[in-house]
Amino acid sequence: MRIKIKISFILALVFTASSCVNTTSNNESESDHGIVAFENGDVMTAVSVDPLGNKFTYPTGDAAITSQVKVWEPGFSSPWHYHPYTGVAYVLQGELTVNYDTETSLEDSSSEKSATLTQSYKAGDKAFLGVSNTWHFSQNLGDEDLIFLVTWLGEEGEAIAVLEEK
Repeated sequence: MRIKIKISFILALVFTASSCVNTTSNNESESDHGIVAFENGDVMTAVSVDPLGNKFTYPTGDAAITSQVKVWEPGFSSPWHYHPYTGVAYVLQGELTVNYDTETSLEDSSSEKSATLTQSYKAGDKAFLGVSNTWHFSQNLGDEDLIFLVTWLGEEGEAIAVLEEK
């Protein structure tokens, strides 16, 4: 079982890296479509903690990978939510702003939440592990579409996000 999960994790990283790397030679910092030009190389190497310092752990059930491309217009803001699993994320265009509530417990899905920490991730930065089990909302505060790829390393039959109750 553990081998299956590790193989799935490795495949997810390979997929993420291969999806994000432009193999053509381009000396410009942006392509004709406004997306940052990429160079061959690692987008993530041996990362074992997320941006908040939480240690990465594999899911305990049957592994299931979900990959998503998100395109958010300027001004977009997600609702408060958390992810029970870690995801590998990479910003292709724009800047992703994530506002974390590091104080509210996961069981408290209906209380008022407030951002206690904000982090931003720009196109061309290294890939990062999406923070699991922490309430947050994400935004596109820029003036262009935000495009990012995220691959969730979850469990079969389980949700990859839990929304705040209103």
